[in-house]
Parts: sequence; structure tokens; C-alpha cells
Amino acid sequence: MALSLSQEKGVSKSSDSSSSSPDDQKPFFFFLFFFFLRVLWGPVRARAAITAITTVRSGLTPARQNHQLLLLLSTYKFSIIQNSRHNQIQSRIFIFWRHSVKRKENNFVNNSKVILQLRQRALQWTAWRKSTSELASNNLLLMMLLDLILGLCFAKLFHSLGGANEVLEMFLDSVKVIADNLQLLIEWLMGVPVGLKLNRPLSTVLGKFFLYHLYLWKTYIDIIRPVVSIVIFISSTFGLIGLSFQIALLSDLITMASLHCYCFYVYAARLYGVTLHGLRATLRMFGGRKWNPLRSRFDSGDFAWDQLCVGMFIFSSLLLLLPTLLVYYVVFLALRLGVLLLQGTLKRIIWLINSVPNYSLLLWILGSPSLAGDVLFEAMPGRESTLKLVWIKLPLIESMKRSLNPSAPEYPRINWTRRLNEMVSGGLIYPL
Repeated sequence: MALSLSQEKGVSKSSDSSSSSPDDQKPFFFFLFFFFLRVLWGPVRARAAITAITTVRSGLTPARQNHQLLLLLSTYKFSIIQNSRHNQIQSRIFIFWRHSVKRKENNFVNNSKVILQLRQRALQWTAWRKSTSELASNNLLLMMLLDLILGLCFAKLFHSLGGANEVLEMFLDSVKVIADNLQLLIEWLMGVPVGLKLNRPLSTVLGKFFLYHLYLWKTYIDIIRPVVSIVIFISSTFGLIGLSFQIALLSDLITMASLHCYCFYVYAARLYGVTLHGLRATLRMFGGRKWNPLRSRFDSGDFAWDQLCVGMFIFSSLLLLLPTLLVYYVVFLALRLGVLLLQGTLKRIIWLINSVPNYSLLLWILGSPSLAGDVLFEAMPGRESTLKLVWIKLPLIESMKRSLNPSAPEYPRINWTRRLNEMVSGGLIYPL
């Protein structure tokens, strides 16, 4: 969704005045409001690929203008350009927007676990207010209260460890230890790892490339030290909201601390994937086949002798470089899988906190008839025409399935076949 907003406002200004008027500061507050609205509710999809031009003239009341402006700015991205004209008092806002083919959803705002948990808590609160079932309402209320109590306990533990400064030092020390161990690992790969004789020039180039990025990462850690201190201080405040927010913040910190490992994995995976693609393409050429992108199929092709010679040279070069690239790829893939395993575990803990019906679990343990699955009528011995109503208790798993939080997200399942295919072919593995 691409949007450009231009605002023309004619205001007579004197040459000796350098201060801005209150009207010039309004776009800043609109931008601030739009940012928080986007963080909480996410992007809004356009219904069709159309172009709209909306003009808001100064004839409307200020309240009506602000209302229309907030409605427009809360939906689309915008940029403000102000132009002043002498002796003219006009206010026009032109908003142009068009449908883009590819939306940019893979950004930090949409992937941050803290932001996602904020949206989830807003959904839980809305579902609790609009709930018509007493059982569902009690489940949501007890779930949020339990999350809050656990968050307070975690905040108490956080302050008992020494507060934000002590936790910051522990975090930075652990990051530096990881970086130092990764440097030793890269230097080990540049030599003769496990007795494997790799391509020394290629291994040296890759090793120096990764070591340079590791040096940049250490510098980056020193630069963002104040930011991490602020984030850790805010985490103690998030403990007052709930334990799920603390876990979400921990997941975001792990993402930030393992950014260099992710970059190394992407570099190695791309090199390994391009090498495999080149080997497959040359093998198809030797078999007299080529890829037809127009029809998305393989067609037969005639290749000249010089083309086959060039293909043989490329195939031999890639085949000799493949073992070295494979070693680097396997090592950084293992690091990536370790980080994803930890983040996947935290993600499922958050899902359990947001989904498990604690009130229904308590009723099942106490044997309450509110969770009866079926009823059975039994004849009373010694009493004619008298029946006894007996309720049948549901199994625990079935009771939990029927009482799950309706506003909770789906359980994050893993397609292991697709994941294994990505590992073998050199594709990028995204969070589990």
C-alpha cells in the first residue's frame, strides 16, 4: 500500500520569526497517533485496487477535519509535505493511495512477540466483555488473573536478582561469550575441522567474511547498550501485565542477541542453495533438458559442443566447492535450529498461557457437574417408578478442547516434511 499525502497550507510568515505555530505541530500528533494505532491493531487491508482522491477543505469545522484525517491516517501510510503561500489562507489535503502487489508484513512490528501479545490481550479483554457464557467468561477472567499473578512473581524475582543493571550485565556478558565462542568456531572451520580437508582459499574467504561481520556485531552490541538497558527496565513494568509479556520480551531479546547467527545462516544457506541449483542446472544440460519458465516445465534442448564444455567446467568447479560450503552450512544451520528450538518452546508456553481454560480445569478436578458429558438414568432399587439421574464425567482432554479460549490463536504446528525439504535444499527456515 503506497500512499503519499501532501498538505498545502498558505500562511503568511514573517522573516524575523523562527518559531512554529501550533497548527504546524498537528501532523506530528497525527503521526504519533497513527503509529500507536498501527502497533496495536496492525495494518488494514484495502478492499480493491483503486485510486482515491479525498479533499478536505477549510470550510469544515476543525473537529470534523480532525475526525476525517484520523480515519484516513489510521488506514494508510502517509507522508506530509507542507507548502506555504503568501497572503493565502487555504487548507487542502490530498491523499493518494493505490493497491500494491506485495505488502510488507514481515517487519518488526508484525513479528515482535510483545506486540502480538498486546494484541492478544486486547482480544481477550474484548471477548471477556462480550461473553454470554458464564463458563467462558470465568475461564477468560481466571486466565488473565493467573497470568497477572505469575507476572508479579516474576517481577519480584527480577528485582531480587539486582534489578535492571545486574540483568543488563548478565545479558551483555552472555552475548559476548556467545560471540567469542562463535569466533573460535569460525577459526576452527578455517583450519582442518574434524580432519576434513576443505578448499583452503574458499574457506579463508568465508572465514574472514564471517569474522568481519562478527566484529561488526560486537560493535553493534556496544552501541545498543543504552537501548537494551531501557528495554530491560521496561520488562519489569511488563511483569505487572502478565508472565506472557515477560516471555514474549525474552523471545524478542533472544532474536536481537542472535541476529549475527541468523545473518551467518542466511549467507551460508544462500551460497549452498545457489551451488545446488547450479549443479542441477548443469546436470539437466548434460541430459539435453532445459527449464522453460514460460510454461513452467522442462523441455528438450540442443546444446553445442562449446556450451557443453562450459557446463562441464561450471559443474566441476561447483562440485569441488560444495564440500566446503556444506560444512559451513551445516554448522550455521545447527546454530539456527538451536535458536529456533528455544524460541519455539517460548512460543508454545505463551500459547498455553493464553489458551488453557484454568477455570474448567479446576471444575474438572473438583468433579463439578458443570462439565458433565452425558447423563444416565438408573432405576432405584426397592422403589418403583423412581429413576436416579447420574451424570457422566468427560475425559480431561475432551473437557479442555470444549473449553478452549475462543480468542486464542491456533496451536503452532510444524510441517516437518517441508522443514526437512528446506534444510536439504538450502531454503531459509523461519520461526517454528
